[in-house]
Amino acid sequence: MEKKDLELLSRAEEFMESNERTVTLFGKMSALTQLAVLVQEVIDRKGEAIVLICCGGRSFRESGVWNAVLNALGQLDADMPFCEGIPPEPGTGDVRKIVAAVQEHNPDFVVAAGGGSVLDAAKAAYLSVQTGMDIAELFGSNKASEKFPGKQFARIIAIPTTSGTGSESTPYSNIIETETGIKRLISDPAIIPSYAFVDPVFTNTLTPEITVTTALDAMVHAVESLLNFKAGEKFPENQERACLAVEMIVHGLPGVLASPCDVMGRELLSAAAVLGGICIRDCPTSLPHLCSFSLCGKTTHGRAVAALLPHFWRYYLAENRVREKTMLLAGIFPGKTPEEVVDSCEQFIRSTGAETDLGKLTGLSASFINQLAVNAAANPMKLESAPRPVRAEECLAVFHKALDPAWMGGPQ
Repeated sequence: MEKKDLELLSRAEEFMESNERTVTLFGKMSALTQLAVLVQEVIDRKGEAIVLICCGGRSFRESGVWNAVLNALGQLDADMPFCEGIPPEPGTGDVRKIVAAVQEHNPDFVVAAGGGSVLDAAKAAYLSVQTGMDIAELFGSNKASEKFPGKQFARIIAIPTTSGTGSESTPYSNIIETETGIKRLISDPAIIPSYAFVDPVFTNTLTPEITVTTALDAMVHAVESLLNFKAGEKFPENQERACLAVEMIVHGLPGVLASPCDVMGRELLSAAAVLGGICIRDCPTSLPHLCSFSLCGKTTHGRAVAALLPHFWRYYLAENRVREKTMLLAGIFPGKTPEEVVDSCEQFIRSTGAETDLGKLTGLSASFINQLAVNAAANPMKLESAPRPVRAEECLAVFHKALDPAWMGGPQ
């Protein structure tokens, strides 16, 4: 098993090294060495450097990131102000808090250390400062890039402390619009991090719950990206990346749940998360992630997308190209037919303790499918880009067909 895991990790590192949009340094020896080099270059040029560090709460110190940053930068003449307390589901007010910190300190670098929420909030805030656009004006696709064509934006440095969101590789930022309570998306290449310093040891202190929910999120990223065969025509390498990410999670997650400090398992999950982010950067997600936004506050994001995946996947199987892509995973999720592969994937999700019965997971009645359909219809671009496209007026019928079985056993 260890030889197999090493082979998987080696292939993943090759993909990370070829990621031209984000310089990704993976592993303990290299994770923060380059940060010190970058800061020293600024000091040599200006005589000083300011590094604004955006982070969450106590986990920032418990994960070991705090000590690692101090060890890397402590001997340098660098000022390191903090913007702490970024919550797990950041809202527009949290982004504006970071904006104020950036404006106050005028940093040479903005470093985001934490889970995907911290990284997403910092990405949005840094773009807001540089464009002069409020966060509310940035929601949607390429709002900053289109308003400032050709502008080279400074981008954050990401230090992920979870293994799931892939935010260290993506052009996405998910933020809750405080006024409405709705989670909204920024999609813009201007927010892809410039550097990702990925040290799997920072994930050792994650609870089993966070380990599972983030790993499932990364797995769903990879599967949804693989099934997005239309975008995959432009990025043929995505097929191998996606299958590799899924395989690493299936190999790594059980060992980590049995032993939280399983070194190889943590490395596999961290590498898979990075690959998952690269995958959805090129071949985006569709219906499971779209509908998960409506479940914000009702369950964790990772559990939501994992619960939704098998049911929408079965809906996609009416498309022959999806059936072909599904069978690429037959060596990971055993099955002689696409339907059996999806069943095996669902069994794996359940084996982690996660739920695929949406009624049981959320405590909501099946009537909530109506709300999912209404919310999804407001995002026609995501519907049309699904492997099996859905027109806005079809949402209600399609969602009930796909999801009614997912509420069996839940409250009616």
